[in-house]
Amino acid sequence: MKKKTNIMLLLYLTAVLLILAGCGNKPATDPGNAEPAPNTTPSNGSSPSAPDAEKKESQEIEVGYVDSELTQVKTKKAQIEFSNNNEKYTQAFDVMQRSDDPEYISLWSDIGLESLEFHEADGALTLNIHIPDEARLGSGGELLFLDTLKQTMFQFKEIESIQLLVDGKESESLMGHVELENPIVRGTE
Repeated sequence: MKKKTNIMLLLYLTAVLLILAGCGNKPATDPGNAEPAPNTTPSNGSSPSAPDAEKKESQEIEVGYVDSELTQVKTKKAQIEFSNNNEKYTQAFDVMQRSDDPEYISLWSDIGLESLEFHEADGALTLNIHIPDEARLGSGGELLFLDTLKQTMFQFKEIESIQLLVDGKESESLMGHVELENPIVRGTE
C-alpha cells in the first residue's frame, strides 16, 4: 500500500512540475490590450540579427603625436569605429592617448577625459579633462600638447572650435606656461 502511495505522490509532483514549467514560458499580457506579436523572422529567410540601432561607421583618421625627441608634432593614421559624433571624437581622443610605436609619443596618455560634448549647431567641441601632476609639462611641451589636440580634432571639418575645461572649469593656462584660448577656434591654430 505504501508503495502505491509513493508512486501516486511521485506522479502528482511530476504533473505539477510540468504544469509550472509550461506556465513559465508564456508571456504576461493584458487581455484587454493584446497586440499581435511582431514578426521577428526576416523576409529573406535568414535568422534574425541585432537591431540596426548600433550601426557603426569606420573612418581612417590622422592622430597627432610628438617625435621621440619631443620637438615636433607628427601624425600617424589610425582606424576608428563610431555610431555618432560624440563617439567619433571620443574614439579619436582615445587613440591620441596611446601609441605602441616609440617614434610616436603621446603627450595625452595620462590625461583623463571626464566628458566630451559636440554641439552640432555651432560646431563647438567641449572637452572636460583632468590633468594629473605627472602629466604636466614645460612651456614647449604644453605647446606641443595643444598642437597634437588641434591636429587631431580639427581634421573633422564640422568642428569649428574646441573648448578645453580642466576639472569642469575654464582655465587661462593648462599647465601654467601657455595662455589658453577659450575656445580654441579653427584657423587660429
